[in-house]
Order: sequence, then structure tokens, then C-alpha cells
Amino acid sequence: MVDAQLSLNLDVKRDASLSDFAGPGWSTIIDAIRQLHIGLVGQLYIYGSPATGKSHLLSAICESYLEMDRKAICLSLSELIQTDVSVLASLESFEIIAIDDLEAIRFSRAWQEAIFHLINRSREGKSQLVFAAQTPASELPFELPDLLTRLIQAPAFRVPEGHHIEDRQAMLNSILRRRGWQFDQRITEHLLNEGPHRIGGMIDILNFIQPMFSNLHRAHVSKAVISEAIRLIDEQTLTAELADIHQEIQADYREKSQFDDDNMTFDF
Repeated sequence: MVDAQLSLNLDVKRDASLSDFAGPGWSTIIDAIRQLHIGLVGQLYIYGSPATGKSHLLSAICESYLEMDRKAICLSLSELIQTDVSVLASLESFEIIAIDDLEAIRFSRAWQEAIFHLINRSREGKSQLVFAAQTPASELPFELPDLLTRLIQAPAFRVPEGHHIEDRQAMLNSILRRRGWQFDQRITEHLLNEGPHRIGGMIDILNFIQPMFSNLHRAHVSKAVISEAIRLIDEQTLTAELADIHQEIQADYREKSQFDDDNMTFDF
């Protein structure tokens, strides 16, 4: 049954490692993951702003289980929300289940109930759960209070916003080393200093510019190619910043609309 349900593209991407999170800002979270490995905790809740590396971290957690010959799966609720909730019905064979984009089910009571039952089944069995969302569990706009209670009980950790260059440097070095990529130092320094501070944004730009160098030997990279890479970093960084501003405006608008609805009065 589970094989049929998981015919969707739900495999671990295998393009992340816990070594990517070697920066000092991630040490507390990595310590908690080590406790997850040895069974001291059964559930973790990770939250933070968009593009701060949450999805990358979930993939790295699952990859660490696979390296120990343990079964792992990573699911994005934003991708699954249009499918049948039964996709969660038979995941007990996985030792770690990572659930991303938890806020995506805020308008679906059926999916909220499915997550609630998944948590209960994991407690009865041997599965461990890791959730990722943009806000603390107490701020999720869910209509199922029992689910919120379950989520609030999990140890919760806010991911770094990427403000410290040591965190970004450790992430960049690890990814480049694992992928076998080599960039001119002027490019990596520009990405670290002038590119997005959020981990996810930095990785997106790294993936965006890499094809420019796939067929080039490092010794033959011209100044023109380096200049073009730096231009693209600036262009993509500006695009990411504008997207952040748009999201903040939208969030403020939704919050104001909700406030107005909650305080609406009627004159008769």
C-alpha cells in the first residue's frame, strides 16, 4: 500500500548533509538532531522565515538516517496538499518522517487530522517526526486544537536567519566540497558578502550560476565570466530582496484584514 501511495516524487533529494550546518549558529539544532539519532527525543519542530534553510536541513536529517541504513522520507505539504490525505496513512515503516511546509494545511481540517493521527501512530510505533514551518507551533492558524497541542509538545528550534557570515561560509564550503564544484575566490567572496544572507537564497543563486562553469576548467575562467557571475549574483539577490518585501507586504495585509474582521462592528 505504501509503495502505491508514495508513487509521487517523495524520495530524499540526497543533496544535503549535516556537515552543511557546521556554522556556530546551527550548533544547538545539530545537538538536538544527534539526540534524535540516538532516540532521546522522538519529535522535533523547526521554524523560521522562508529561505532560511529549513528544507535543506530536513533533507540533511533524512540523508543522515539513510547513511545509517535507516529508512527515511521527506514530505512537503505544499506539494501534497492537492493529493489525497491517505498518502500519510502507511508511513510506519519509516524510522524518520520529515514534514515540510506545515503551514500549507492551515485551511484543510482533513490534512490537520491526518497529521494528528500520524503523530499518534508514531508515538505508538517507532517512527520519529521532524516538522518545519515558518512560525512557532503556537502561532499556526490551525482549527484543530489537539494537533496544536501535539506540535507544541515537541522541542522547538528557530533556524538562524543567516546574518552571521560564519554560518554562510560553512554552508558554502560544505556544498562546494560535496558537489566537487570550484569557483574563483572573487565569486564566492561576493556571494558571501553581497549575496542573500538567508541560506536558501544563497543556495538558489549557487545553483543558478553553476551551469556557467560546468564545462570550464578553473584555470581558464576569464575575467568576463567572473564579471558575469558577479552581475548575476547581484541581479538574483535583488530579485530575492524584492520577493521578501512583497511577502512582508502581503503578510501585513493579511494580518490587518484579519484584525479588521475580528473587530468589525455593526450599526443597526
